[in-house]
Amino acid sequence: MPSYYVASDIGGTFTDTVVIDSSGAVGRYKSSTVPDNPAQGVLDTLVLAADERGVPLERLLADVEVFAHGTTVATNAMLEGRSRRVGLIQTRGFGDTLTIMRGFKATGLEEDDIKRFRTLVKQPAAVPRRLIAEVTERIDYAGRVVCPLDEDDVRRAVRDLTDAGAEVFAVSLLWSFANDVHEKRVAEIIAEEAPGASVTLSSEFLPRIGEYERTLTTAVNASLRPVLKTSLDSFEHTLAKAGLKTGPLLMQSNGGLATFAEVEKRAAATVMSGPVGGVVASQFAGARNGYRNIVTTDMGGTSFDVGLVLDGRPVMSNTTLIGRDELALPSVAVRAIGAGAGSIASVRNGVLQVGPESAGARPGPACYGRGGTRPTVADADLVLGYLNPDNFLGGRLTLDVDKARAAIDEHVAKPAGLTIEQAAEGIKTIVDARMADLVRQVTVEQGYDPADFAVFAYGGAGPLHAFSYGAELGCPQIVVPLTASVHSAFGIGCSDLTMVEELSKPLQTPPGTTDHATALAPDELNGTFDELAARARRDLVAAGAAEDSITFAKFVEIRFRAQIHVLTVPVEADRITPADVNAMVERFVEIYEGRFGRGAAFLEGGVEITTFRVVATSPVPRAEFDTGALGKAASTEPGTRRVFSGGQWREAAVYRAEHLHDGLRIEGLAIVELRDTTVVIGPGQDAEVDRFGDIIIQNR
Repeated sequence: MPSYYVASDIGGTFTDTVVIDSSGAVGRYKSSTVPDNPAQGVLDTLVLAADERGVPLERLLADVEVFAHGTTVATNAMLEGRSRRVGLIQTRGFGDTLTIMRGFKATGLEEDDIKRFRTLVKQPAAVPRRLIAEVTERIDYAGRVVCPLDEDDVRRAVRDLTDAGAEVFAVSLLWSFANDVHEKRVAEIIAEEAPGASVTLSSEFLPRIGEYERTLTTAVNASLRPVLKTSLDSFEHTLAKAGLKTGPLLMQSNGGLATFAEVEKRAAATVMSGPVGGVVASQFAGARNGYRNIVTTDMGGTSFDVGLVLDGRPVMSNTTLIGRDELALPSVAVRAIGAGAGSIASVRNGVLQVGPESAGARPGPACYGRGGTRPTVADADLVLGYLNPDNFLGGRLTLDVDKARAAIDEHVAKPAGLTIEQAAEGIKTIVDARMADLVRQVTVEQGYDPADFAVFAYGGAGPLHAFSYGAELGCPQIVVPLTASVHSAFGIGCSDLTMVEELSKPLQTPPGTTDHATALAPDELNGTFDELAARARRDLVAAGAAEDSITFAKFVEIRFRAQIHVLTVPVEADRITPADVNAMVERFVEIYEGRFGRGAAFLEGGVEITTFRVVATSPVPRAEFDTGALGKAASTEPGTRRVFSGGQWREAAVYRAEHLHDGLRIEGLAIVELRDTTVVIGPGQDAEVDRFGDIIIQNR
């Protein structure tokens, strides 16, 4: 009997699923997201998969060997304020940590918002002051108990926080990562005073330096755990009831999978669960096609997400930005703006604006006919002729051109004194420019030349808009993968079980040191990495991984002494020797000068290792991927359709899936209508279809 490998990604507008059978063939399915019942959207896609195979849904699910999932539950709970009320316990005298923050007011804002100095304010603290309690205790930087824990103080704090409405608890005491004895005792007292309450300890969840970041991330994790658990339990129950026999896995922000039981403890590590899947998929497809440097661009219904694959590896970040909060959790580096197919266009003070507000899945763009009356990017694409109203979602949703035109006319064309077509093209031009600007921020502003990268365009709307924003960047190729419309889900299906363990253990070299191994003892470094690897191995084995399948990657965070920010340096050696220590510092200097300029390093001042990190992975069973054999040239000729481009109506060739074959060359202006997305090749561009079904667009 066939085995199936399934991965799903629930977005703000659509739910995407890939079903890969034992032969490696990939099936792609989309349905509208059901905000009140996300599992229903997944089931809707699985019904499509079962119908295509001529089997009942229950039979399909019974044959699923691996089910991996990406979720926006944690993200939405944070952004919409639906997380649980946290009672935060801190060391006496440090209860204002979350209010003071880092003193910077522009975290998480787009450039235009940062420039509005008169209205620029800090975001509200993650935990209101009335739900923060201080307790008497003190541990110093070396882990020594300077002031014993006052247990009566803790009991009063727990009772006061409970009376103030705390539903869950977070504990973040000073230097607890150096000695966790006080935090563990606080947890025991909470269990006595508030039985059954969920507790997150910073010393267990995030044992790393950085008082504000550690406290913020611990509090956020505490607030999200019950929300994520409720959602995952419901999701798992719904799928099991429908026939799924295996336990689902969940995508993490670091690009790896984890069991539901494990990820519930690390809820904050899932806030980028969906977007990172597309970067992983692009890495996989790039390796297959020979692209080592990739700009990943994901345009969905709500947002536009950009990441980088550099020299074959996704670029990672030491932090995860969600809204205006920067969590101290490693993640695949993804930047996002509110620019999707559902982004709403409006005229304010005579200026046309697009996004960040989105029409979402309900009511959606005006052309969906679900009650939406405000114009969106999707309405503009339809009015301009790029979208076929009868081909949306494979023909399951007919788009209403008249409603799209009426919305654009009322809210944009008339207020701006434009024709409907001019207004629609203005909407498209603005959103394309915003997307190109974000790509420049991720590349040019980080010292990378876009001409050295291929653009991978995916998401439901990315293939339609990439010809414009990709060409503006000067990238040599724009690649639209065959899995474009479900690319993030496909990436989730390409991922492995992953566990990340970290520990801050500051180690310094004296100023003027030339032999760094004299201060950074190899035995101490090896011992710390061994401790972290043992923890990660234990958790992966508990998740079902075979011990001999686990591989480890090691990293250190280093900075020059007296500096604040750190850089992550990979440690390649299995067992670190004195020569490896010096090579590690040399690599740090190389990365530092690559970021800040040649000669910027100051080794004479000494360096400091702040944090050790181990990333453990174990492969998940999967089929050998075959994205689908293409047929031979179709007997029918491509059709044509009028498209409004460059201020005038033009004839565009229209290709369908049956026209695509290996080596097919397409001259723009042209449109490729697939069952689940639309690809546009612009004027002055050519495209070629490769043997995997990917469409590669280039400027002439």
